[in-house]
Amino acid sequence: MSQHYEKHAESVVDSFLSLLDPEARACLTQEHMDHLSMLIESAISTAVLDQLEAIADEISDLSVLIRRRAERYDGSEQAA
Repeated sequence: MSQHYEKHAESVVDSFLSLLDPEARACLTQEHMDHLSMLIESAISTAVLDQLEAIADEISDLSVLIRRRAERYDGSEQAA
């Protein structure tokens, strides 16, 4: 996991903790916080990978379009 994701996850956990009452915070162990951080990192990674896959699909589609246009190009379409 990248350090950027880890830092972001820690920031989210800290923000979450700041929303809790002191009594609720006192009930949470470091193990709970580590687990929450890991879940957040996983969610970030999944979201990033989903977006990368969508971008890769778009690039693939664009590649097909460019190839089709190149195959139909006969030189008569050049601007003067």
